[in-house]
Amino acid sequence: MPKGASVISQVVRSVIMLTENEIELPPAPDFMPTALDVEKGAPILPLNRLMIMSPDEWEIFTLELVQYLKSTYLDVVRCAGAGDKGRDVVAKMKKGWDNYQCKHYGAKLSAADAIKELGKLVYYTWRGDYTLPNNYYFVSPRGGSVDFIDLLSDKDRVRREIISRWDVLCREKITKKNVIELDGELLEHLNAIDFSFVKEITPLKLIEYHRQTPYHLVRFGSYHVRRPFLESEPPEKVEERERAYLGALIEAFSDADGVIYKWGDTLDEDYIEDIESARVHFFSAEALEMFSRDSFPDGCFKDLKKQCYDSIRSVLRQDHNNGHHRFLKTSEHASLVPYSSHPLVHSMVPSDKLGLCHHLVNDKKIKWVKG
Repeated sequence: MPKGASVISQVVRSVIMLTENEIELPPAPDFMPTALDVEKGAPILPLNRLMIMSPDEWEIFTLELVQYLKSTYLDVVRCAGAGDKGRDVVAKMKKGWDNYQCKHYGAKLSAADAIKELGKLVYYTWRGDYTLPNNYYFVSPRGGSVDFIDLLSDKDRVRREIISRWDVLCREKITKKNVIELDGELLEHLNAIDFSFVKEITPLKLIEYHRQTPYHLVRFGSYHVRRPFLESEPPEKVEERERAYLGALIEAFSDADGVIYKWGDTLDEDYIEDIESARVHFFSAEALEMFSRDSFPDGCFKDLKKQCYDSIRSVLRQDHNNGHHRFLKTSEHASLVPYSSHPLVHSMVPSDKLGLCHHLVNDKKIKWVKG
């Protein structure tokens, strides 16, 4: 066999061996899939959503997240348009102001991008159009390049770069009417500036800030927020916070049978099943509450309980033979409530709906036995 043919055969055998390797499957999702996951597929994650915003949407987004800092600022305004003089979102304080410079480019911010904007800052503060800000934040969906980050970390380099690149990036580009020479008083003004107030807010930090505003769910939705899998069983030992709703159930059994049951008494198998199911439902709703607390605005789960109460109130008020019957009929109705307009609807499972009733018992909003 020719030497070349031998080499080719070795390559073929190597390819065959490679194709015979076992392919490792990706891990199963560690969240509870919903109907939306099956219907819509993978969601647009917040970082990706930042990148598809238009420039105008980006500035409004920045204005929204600055509202998170409203306790620090007296007022927050948007300076939109060509005459903004290097200011996009201005946040005013008792002493001074902060500038949020919104740049929505198709790539990471470069050092040149920073020099262009800071050249405007130097010129307009020298001219007296506004004072130097307390903080000057670059805000961008893709963040800054390595060179951009290195530039902002060295205030003396910022000054040197503005001087060395002024003629290319600033001289004829700050205003269309004037050529601005960097000399005399303007150069003195530049040399006197301490550029340590110039910073960047990273995209992840932007989302973290924005999550604490009332605009977050409307802008990003909750589809990307995934509820963890539920624990299959409640704790083996009854916990103190369960005493109220389980005690109400035992009282309902007593009302049905005309006897007084106490903790530890032997109960009918149907009653035992009711208690075991109630514990599963209670902890399911509690898991939903914890998920809501971590991922949704304050009061979201509280509002869900209010919707549950409003939905079952008429059933509670109807005439029932006894407390156990009231519990059964109310639970039946509670399981059918759609909650179609509530933010948590796509994260709920049927056991949550039943568990809400037990949470309402703990809150002393409802009881199974009247009187």
